[in-house]
Parts: sequence; C-alpha cells; structure tokens
Amino acid sequence: MIRTTTKYGKKTRSGSNGVKAMRLGRFTGILMACGAVALASTTAQADMGTAPVTQGIIVGSEGGFLFQSLEDINGHGVRPLGGPIGEAMVSPETGWFTGSMIGYASQQPMLFQFTRIEGYLLFGRTEDSVSSSVPPSSDLTLKTVDGGVNVVGGRYGKTTVERRTYEGGLRFERDVALDPQTNVTWVFQPFLRFMDEDTDTAVTNCCTAYRNADVDNRMVGVIVAIEPEYWFNSGMAIVGRAGVGFYGYDSDGHFRSYSQSPTNPDPFAASVTDDASGVGFRGSLGASLKFVITPSTRFETFAEADYFSTVAYGVFSNASPTDGTPSRIETDDMWELRTGARLTLSLD
Repeated sequence: MIRTTTKYGKKTRSGSNGVKAMRLGRFTGILMACGAVALASTTAQADMGTAPVTQGIIVGSEGGFLFQSLEDINGHGVRPLGGPIGEAMVSPETGWFTGSMIGYASQQPMLFQFTRIEGYLLFGRTEDSVSSSVPPSSDLTLKTVDGGVNVVGGRYGKTTVERRTYEGGLRFERDVALDPQTNVTWVFQPFLRFMDEDTDTAVTNCCTAYRNADVDNRMVGVIVAIEPEYWFNSGMAIVGRAGVGFYGYDSDGHFRSYSQSPTNPDPFAASVTDDASGVGFRGSLGASLKFVITPSTRFETFAEADYFSTVAYGVFSNASPTDGTPSRIETDDMWELRTGARLTLSLD
C-alpha cells in the first residue's frame, strides 16, 4: 500500500498539474464565510477610513488568518506497482499574518494636501508538507533539477513548502466629510513587497537524494484607493474600500539537487537558475466594522482580499522518465485573503 499524507492529514493529489478550479472553489468558500465578519478588503495594514484623532501620532497592530491561491508545487514522484508515475503535490495556501502601523495626523494639509501619513509593515507565512511511504513492490522517484537523472527505488519521501510574505509602504490620506455620518478617505499608497518560497524534498532508501528551491518575488508599486465610511451611531461604523494599482516585479529561482551517494562526483548533483520580470496589476476591494473603544481607540474586524496578476513560483523537473525539462519558475495570478482584527489608538 502506498501511503501519502500531508501535514494536516489531508489526501494529496497525483499528477503533474494542480487543479485550479478546486483552488478557486476553496477561495470562494472561504471568502463567503468571511462575509459574516466583513465584506472583503485590500491591503489596509493601517486603520481604514478616518483615524481616532485629527491631530497627533497614531499606532496600530493587527493579525489573523492568511490564504494565498498560488499554484501547487510538485514534489517527489510516486510509482505504484503496475501503475503510472504520479507526483505528490504540495499546497501551501493557508497560514497567518501580522502587521503594525505608525502615522501622524494633522488638521492642516501636509504633502499634496494629504492630512495623514501612515507607514505600515506586514508579514505573512503559509506552509504545507506531504510525506509518502511505499512497500518494496512500489517506488518513490526524484529527478535532478536539470532533468538529466531520475532516481528510483525510494521508500520514504517528504516535500515541504514554505512561503513568506513581507510588505511595507506608506499611506497618504485625506478625509472628506459628506455629512455628519458619512466620510470618504482618499488614499495614495506606494508599497514594496517581497515574497520568498522555499521548497525542500528528501527521498530515502539506502541513501538519501535531496532537491530544493528558493524562489523570490520583488515588487514595487502603488495603489490609489477610496474608503467610504458610514457611522451607524457614535460607537460603530462600517468602512468600505476599493483600490487599483500596478507594480513592477523582478523574480528569480535557484534550484539544486544532490545526494549522499558514495560515488564521487555525486551523480545527482545539479543546479539551475531562472528569472522573470515585468509589470503586473493589483486590485483590491473591501470593508471592515469599526468600533469605538475609547475616544482615542478604535477596534476593527475585517477581511482583506488582494488580486495580483503576476506572481512567480517554482516548478521542478517532473517525475516522467521520458521528460527532461529542467526546473524553472513560472508565473500565474494570485488571490490573497486576510481576515482578522485590528487595534488603532492615538498616543496624544
């Protein structure tokens, strides 16, 4: 019997490609579930809408659940007795995030007529792993990253993928009061984003073969957004947000394979590099519920969704013994969903 498990105990898929419709279905389900908390939002690593004060220093912190719909990663190969070779797929879609903010609000216009400037930092992490074990009548396989050598005969294998996201930027804001209950905040938001994807695979029998990759995405861009805010009463408001923007990206991937073979030189040793660059679109929508805790403190429950038109990820040489295509990076679009809570307060 071939046993394949993931870190969370779910059944893994076999094959060389992820099923995009299934990922989009999971994303849609999560997004609908979050609707009870908030409608959806954007990268608002600071308070949405108006600040607790119109003059002085403000700070904030937040955290919660993170979902990213980027492509799955192909791990080690699995060859059952008398059956076709499949691949253990890893889905690092879910994890957590945390963020912080510091800003300054002024009653007088500052740069370009904005009355508030906020700086923010965000860190997010998603991960997944898949483990496999087979009886002597079946095999686990692993191919060098250049596609030249295919090792068969493995009994135990594990592939782990971790994705880390770092983002920092500034929010230049201006509030416009439409009536005593309704405000609109205009936002100009330049940002820097770095995404790091690390993959590690090991297949073991009498000796161990290893394969790993490090794929980096560097993005520089800007978002222009509008945040309408409506106060139901003096203690609670709903805040929406819609934003569009663009970014330039520069991505690279470093792939390596090696083994504990006693043969010198190592027949499994190989390395491959790849890169990509261009311009992408970033879109965002959203809302939050804002509660007044004290005259200088606000608490928000929120969900945030961002769309990135182009994000790079790693693709390893596949398990087919007749396909010598080397490892590489490919690009696809990505949805990112964050749900959580945020606390904002004034230091003055």
